[in-house]
Amino acid sequence: MVIAIILSLIIPGLGHVYIGRLGRALIWFLGGLAIGIILDQQGSLTPGSLIVLTVLGVAAAVDCLVMLKFFHQDGRR
Repeated sequence: MVIAIILSLIIPGLGHVYIGRLGRALIWFLGGLAIGIILDQQGSLTPGSLIVLTVLGVAAAVDCLVMLKFFHQDGRR
């Protein structure tokens, strides 16, 4: 469980890959990538942009934790 949360904090979606939720992983990763691209339009990330990306990573980690708590590894509730 801790590994999945840490992976989600590093790269949103990576923890979901670890627990076998590939669809959610793709959504988190592509969402984070899109937000990163939008925030980096000026060519350098500002502290505010880094805060937004950090919040995204924490949200992905929380979602991963929810997936682990409410669903078993085989996908049944």
